[in-house]
Amino acid sequence: MMKKIIITTGGTGGHIYPALAVGKKLLNRGMEVLFVGSSTRMEKDLVPEEGFKFLGIDVYPFQNLKKIPSNIKAFLQAFKIVKKEQPDIIIGFGNYISIPVLLAGAILGKKIYLQEQNADLGMANKLFYKIAKKCFLAFDTTYEEISVKDQHKFLVTGNPLREDIYTMDKDAERERLKIGKDEKVLLVTGGSLGAKSLNEAVIKSLKDIYKDKSIRIYWATGDKNFGEINEKLEDQQIKVSDIIKPYFNNMINVMAAADLVVCRAGALTVSEIMQLEKPSILIPYNSIKVGQYQNAKILSENEAALIYSDSKADEAIEKALELIKNDDELNKMSRKAKNLKKSNAAEKIVECLDIWRS
Repeated sequence: MMKKIIITTGGTGGHIYPALAVGKKLLNRGMEVLFVGSSTRMEKDLVPEEGFKFLGIDVYPFQNLKKIPSNIKAFLQAFKIVKKEQPDIIIGFGNYISIPVLLAGAILGKKIYLQEQNADLGMANKLFYKIAKKCFLAFDTTYEEISVKDQHKFLVTGNPLREDIYTMDKDAERERLKIGKDEKVLLVTGGSLGAKSLNEAVIKSLKDIYKDKSIRIYWATGDKNFGEINEKLEDQQIKVSDIIKPYFNNMINVMAAADLVVCRAGALTVSEIMQLEKPSILIPYNSIKVGQYQNAKILSENEAALIYSDSKADEAIEKALELIKNDDELNKMSRKAKNLKKSNAAEKIVECLDIWRS
């Protein structure tokens, strides 16, 4: 008899991509996988595009008091789904979007598993870890906020990443991008939304970077800033080439080829930096809610990265241009990042689920 698994999460790529990585492993093992997320956020398109069955519920942030009736409705929708589908297990990948399904699962006595992408436990996982069978952690530091009596429920697996990252080779990716032996590759990205402070700092240094033939910059500006940046560069008579884009669809390949990465500190980015053994300069998104500073600290405390605040983005770019010339320092940071690497997390998580015994 085919086992059925409900995966619930949504809202941002940082929650959805790890869920998809685990979902694919489960599909490959002949499991039936159903995703439940928000009917209005990016998962509604992203999940079906990856070949999964998806059901949307009308869920909103719980702080929004106007949406209490909608969220009651979302819970009733989730309850109906769990009752009808009768999953063997439910896996929550965080975000408020997972709460209705996890609550329905708890009431209906289903086995619940959780995965936490960030260094700090998010609200949904804080609410449900006591009743979960296991909570899979991306980073060891999360243990510090869990009481000793609950620690047996937690297992550090790393973040589930896309499968091809585990076989990526720096030289092969550089060859594919036609990067010269002596060229240094600097990747600058503020994530899909872009980082205004970072973009402005790059504009100030771009003429110097272009004059220096030994540096090749790949700069992802984010969608909403691209037009404005384009105009500023035209004023400076700088041609916008194929290495300045709103976003690189082959971002992971560019990262694999890079000598140094300057970026935000989203949980998945930090895990990818570890996996690809990249020296980095991190500018965490400064909202406490998002938890990027805690993610960045893991790399910086292990001497694999430097942290700068948004207001010091100019200094961060100056430092990047100095650091990229220093092979000894880059190699040292790369070794330190390598020490933080985890094995294939999706594989590990799937192994730990209580569905393999008939």
